Amino acid sequence: MPLTAKRAAQLVALAMLATVVTQLVYMGLDAGGKSHIAYPIWRTEAVIALFVAVLGLVLARTNALVGGAIATGGIFNLFQTGMGLTMFYQLGYGGEGPPDPAFFPVLNFSFFLYFAAKAAFGIAGIALGMELWRSHGGAWKFAGLLAALTGLVALALNLGAMSMGMGLVFYAGGAGTAAAVFLAAALFRFDPAES
Repeated sequence: MPLTAKRAAQLVALAMLATVVTQLVYMGLDAGGKSHIAYPIWRTEAVIALFVAVLGLVLARTNALVGGAIATGGIFNLFQTGMGLTMFYQLGYGGEGPPDPAFFPVLNFSFFLYFAAKAAFGIAGIALGMELWRSHGGAWKFAGLLAALTGLVALALNLGAMSMGMGLVFYAGGAGTAAAVFLAAALFRFDPAES
């Protein structure tokens, strides 16, 4: 069975909702500094990010901006989680002694990629949300508006975090998570014939 763009959009939507769940679990379990909790979550997120990146390329065949932004966000997320999995523990994440001085630049670059991914998903939310707003009525029009607005807020806050660093991490992360929820909702309605 060929993978259509519409089916790819639905799979990306499910994957994005799964990452929202993993992020809520991570925060709820206060996993920072606890590699035995964080690593299984990050491994799951790495697989999801790869899935999103590849399917974003499928979407790009019919909607270059939406698919390209989703693929870019997935790639950045894959690199970000990969850095956590392959460098954090080795440089002192959750260890008993002080972390290696190299840990902090690695951590900061990892979060830079985290913010860049959320900004990319914000772009996808704006683009797809505006399409829904223009071409649909009722609940889908409202869903498009929410996707576009939360995407805009996520884009702005995550661009700010990319330039200012960790001071905006909770605001940027929260806005990006909200944008992912509404982007996922919009992706369920994605129809390449209407793009």
